[in-house]
Amino acid sequence: MRQTVPWLLMVLVITISACSSITTKRPLAESPPVVYQPTPESTPVRLGVATAPKPVEVQAAVKRVFKDAAVLDPNYNPNFLDGDFNGDGSHDLAVILKPAKLDEMNQELPPWLVRDPRGNKIKDVRLRIEKDEVLLAVIHGFGANEWRDPEATQTFVLKNVAGNDLKVHTGEEFVTANSGRKLPTPQGDLIAGTLQGNPGYLYYASANYSWYDPKTFKGTEPPAGVFHKSRTMR
Repeated sequence: MRQTVPWLLMVLVITISACSSITTKRPLAESPPVVYQPTPESTPVRLGVATAPKPVEVQAAVKRVFKDAAVLDPNYNPNFLDGDFNGDGSHDLAVILKPAKLDEMNQELPPWLVRDPRGNKIKDVRLRIEKDEVLLAVIHGFGANEWRDPEATQTFVLKNVAGNDLKVHTGEEFVTANSGRKLPTPQGDLIAGTLQGNPGYLYYASANYSWYDPKTFKGTEPPAGVFHKSRTMR
């Protein structure tokens, strides 16, 4: 009997060892293969554009284009307007400025076009900015963020059209308000204002800005140019 007990214990130990060996050698369940997920293509980032211009945004746009050559004229209220003035589907910024550094405003090759919508339309005549002259500049929108975009620098500097009571009108509003008169064909929104007591509209057509005076308009458009074509033409 005494010899049987050790023998049984030996058998039990061998059995347990064998089971452990089988358990450790059992293959582990395979992990599922990693599914390849391609990196999504990047998309243009559109900044949060407010429905109305903020003064700090307007100041930044003026600084971007004119550096220290011109500043907003505080004598006008409002002194900036937002609209699609050249009809390319992108919002532009119109600002009333006064020269701060006359030499820079009259530099030989300025990064903007100086035009007089009420005066000479000849392209070869170089117009100069005068001291204390009130100007209306239009910064055309560019890219996803329109006139707020860092690359939005294409600008017209316009003489003799910074009137009072400036407001933005759509083309439909313009036609309705001037029913029965000879009208131009604007490519975008218009800026209504009063100059020397006479109401009129600043509008863009044929690659240039012109002034519509209901008393003197004869139904002719300015000659076409090559600067700032509409987006569809570009």
